[in-house]
Amino acid sequence: MREQNLDELFAEFEAQALPTFRPPGVPDAQRRLRERQRRRRGLLAGVVTLLLAGPAGAYAVAGRNGDEVSPVPTPSPSVSPSPDDNPVQRRVALPGVAGELRQLRFADARHGWAFFDTCNAADSGAGGCERALGRTTDGGATWREVALPVGGAEPSGPAAVSLLPVDSQRLVIYFEYGYLVTTDGGASFTQHPAGNPPTTAQLALATRSGFVIRCPGDPGTPRCPRQELARVGAGGAPTQPPVTLSADTARHLVEGGDGRLWLAVGDGNRLTVVVSADRATSWRKLPAVSGANRLLVSPDGADVWLVSVNDHQSAFDVTDWNRVWRLVGDSWQEGPGLPDDTFSVAAANGGLLPVSSAYGGGGYVRDGRYTPIPELGGSARADGSDAPTVEVLADDTIVLTGPTATFLGVGPGPIRAWTRLTP
Repeated sequence: MREQNLDELFAEFEAQALPTFRPPGVPDAQRRLRERQRRRRGLLAGVVTLLLAGPAGAYAVAGRNGDEVSPVPTPSPSVSPSPDDNPVQRRVALPGVAGELRQLRFADARHGWAFFDTCNAADSGAGGCERALGRTTDGGATWREVALPVGGAEPSGPAAVSLLPVDSQRLVIYFEYGYLVTTDGGASFTQHPAGNPPTTAQLALATRSGFVIRCPGDPGTPRCPRQELARVGAGGAPTQPPVTLSADTARHLVEGGDGRLWLAVGDGNRLTVVVSADRATSWRKLPAVSGANRLLVSPDGADVWLVSVNDHQSAFDVTDWNRVWRLVGDSWQEGPGLPDDTFSVAAANGGLLPVSSAYGGGGYVRDGRYTPIPELGGSARADGSDAPTVEVLADDTIVLTGPTATFLGVGPGPIRAWTRLTP
């Protein structure tokens, strides 16, 4: 599941004391990483305000990212089933192009985009910035330059940039001053001012069928006391979900590959989930869960989870971390928890939960058992200052993004072909 989590853009976590033992330095490592990521949220918060007007929301695109129970101790790691611990090494570069790799985003296992810039967004005094866009259609084995339009939405000075892929052909590039949009794999671009996001830009932050939470009747209004579920280009949903939606409500909106639409809304430390199997025509409410702060759905929509993870992606009020609940029928069943050093978690098909560690590297949790992934490396940072994040794309590809490399895990189940992409 490729998750487009907007809580990642707004959540302001403070480190909290944990009631159970964790490896030394994990809370501090997560706090330092959140502080670093917080500095990057200004641009993205602006994107979301313009596109969706839902500052407290989170939209997780799956197939495109009970009551309280006593937690179960985290299981011991097992041996990885992978026969080869060495991933394929690939370099992200464009011959003759100046500038550093600033962003790398994939839409699926084969289609990805790379943005290069000679300027750093923080260098306000710089000028004459040279930028280039690269595209791959073979999983990063080869890259070709895609010509960007001159002038228009693209600023000449330093500017923060966000790549927002919609699918294999559609990409939105957001600058502080506007949007560049391609719907044909980079063969052509259209330019749009920042105050007028095009439909493709709105779809980049919507669910796979275009559902969003916004102010009623006006996607351009930044704040309103009560919001609604709507569909990009089609107005309000046939039936509004039976929960309160406001600009200050923490929530996740997720659509699975089976077409079911899931909405989780937080109230203090309780999370309520409602689901629609008919494109928001009718809704079913599930039992509220105390202690959960994230909703995860696998790309095929078959597996639905709640977790409590102390990462940068949630604004829910939780103090007991690394718990896991799985939806069985109409009830949530709590199982063994995530590893103590978990920083980020996503949901893949087949009951698989990929996790990243606050110290670097990662692994899987499946059937309550943790298995490390040697291809991702071990403890990259002793202090956890550069912890990687994990997401799952529409085609079930796992993407683990760190400060110096991006890993792609392709294939079904836990045994995957891994590729390590570096500048």
